[in-house]
Amino acid sequence: MDEIIKRLFYKKYKNLYKHKHDSVEINVNFTGRVVILHDGNSSTLAYFHNAFRDKFPKSTFVFENSQDSDKIKFCNDDIIIIIRFISRSLQAILTGQIHKFSHIIYFMDDDLLDPLALHDLPKQYRKKLLKKSAEQHRWLTRHCDNVWVSTAYLESKYAHLKALFLGSKPSKQMLESGNFVKIAYHGTSSHQEEKKWLFPVISKVLASCPNVVFEIFGEHEVYKLYRQLPRVSVLHPMSWENYLEYTKSHSIDIGLAPLLDSKFNQARGAVKYFDFIRMNAVGIYSNVSPYADVIIHDVNGQLISNSPLEWVSAIINLVNDSEKRALLFNNSYQSSMTLFKLD
Repeated sequence: MDEIIKRLFYKKYKNLYKHKHDSVEINVNFTGRVVILHDGNSSTLAYFHNAFRDKFPKSTFVFENSQDSDKIKFCNDDIIIIIRFISRSLQAILTGQIHKFSHIIYFMDDDLLDPLALHDLPKQYRKKLLKKSAEQHRWLTRHCDNVWVSTAYLESKYAHLKALFLGSKPSKQMLESGNFVKIAYHGTSSHQEEKKWLFPVISKVLASCPNVVFEIFGEHEVYKLYRQLPRVSVLHPMSWENYLEYTKSHSIDIGLAPLLDSKFNQARGAVKYFDFIRMNAVGIYSNVSPYADVIIHDVNGQLISNSPLEWVSAIINLVNDSEKRALLFNNSYQSSMTLFKLD
């Protein structure tokens, strides 16, 4: 029933009211501000903001997060570009200052104006798009001067709205792979306390080292904890067979093996030592058994007391010293052959 109601509010876009009354020509030599209203960083913003700049080469561009609508300051003669959605609160703010603006443009990179186009999407995602689209339908038709779209298909479909096709234009940096140092913690669900303990450690490392990415295994509780951090991947737990194949095919630079004091942990083995070797990684381990029985500090890995500050320092030092990482990994591989008499 809720979805049916949203569909009723989400009527077909037959025209833009401003096409009936005002000129909608855009001055490409505009020298004022172009304000991009976006709903946080997204692929849309990343791949199209340079295309927007090309349309107004003489303008100053300002990027404003719609989620901070009460903090946004508009100026006379601003051109407004709305990416995908505009909240009710921001609609009200813009309506109160509507005569300030030189132009209002709506940009979409999916078919967000036709509820039938959403039919095959997953139910919850479809309901979310319907809700957002229904909330902005009347405002867009009344106040937008132009519709810009990301594909020739959408330009043709919405020709009656005089839609303009705007191709993506990523920056050169968007096409380059990053030279990142990959750190991982692959503890199972029995290591919940270690995952919580690591959170402030990883937070400080990521804040200090923009070239670091971090990978951790965990279920929803771990995801909720770590999702606020940048450059973090939370992977769903795997069976042993899948994990073995995963670690054979994925390399990391630094493996973390913290082990807190508990009765259950007293019976642990040093298996992470082998996992890290398989992933071509140097390990940082808690300075407790079983790792203290296998690792010689700064020879075939690093042994660190369970002090978060010491872990932060040790990780950052290894991030910044690729030669040391290579030496410790080579030593760990060679010592595993000797220690465990491997052929």
